[in-house]
Amino acid sequence: MRGMPRSRATVLALFKVILCLSVIIIFCGGALAMPSPAPTPVKLSSPPPGKVWVHFGESWILVSAPPVPGPYVWNGTVWVIDPTPPPPGAEWVPGHWTVEGWVPGHWVAVSPETPGAVWVPGHWKNVRWVPGHWKTPPPGREWVAGHYAPGGRWVPGHWKLNSRSTEPTR
Repeated sequence: MRGMPRSRATVLALFKVILCLSVIIIFCGGALAMPSPAPTPVKLSSPPPGKVWVHFGESWILVSAPPVPGPYVWNGTVWVIDPTPPPPGAEWVPGHWTVEGWVPGHWVAVSPETPGAVWVPGHWKNVRWVPGHWKTPPPGREWVAGHYAPGGRWVPGHWKLNSRSTEPTR
């Protein structure tokens, strides 16, 4: 009987530890989030131009494409910017087609910084997604990220002559 209080104290202490750890995991879970692997492609028919497939509720539905390739969420009526903060050290890969089917947009881990290199964000090159990566710039050049020109035309990312360069133009 002398061991009984010690056993009860041990159980109580163990309960407190488990309770504290549960609270920490519940409230800090988002801060510990890491990018998940790319989702498994879904077998869907190719959408018509300007439309994309989204998983909403229990099914896949065809909706207008989001305004730009960012982390958007379909709320059932319109696209809204995803309020979830991105995982640390990650970049957004927009949804796209592969030979296996539709791959929804998702976050991927970014490789560690390379000294002397510049970050080239992920971008489309023709119909292929090129993941973001570190690249040493060609001499006298700097990276210009892809962007929409004033007329609405997409200008892909490219290296341009650095304004401080003394290299002759080719």
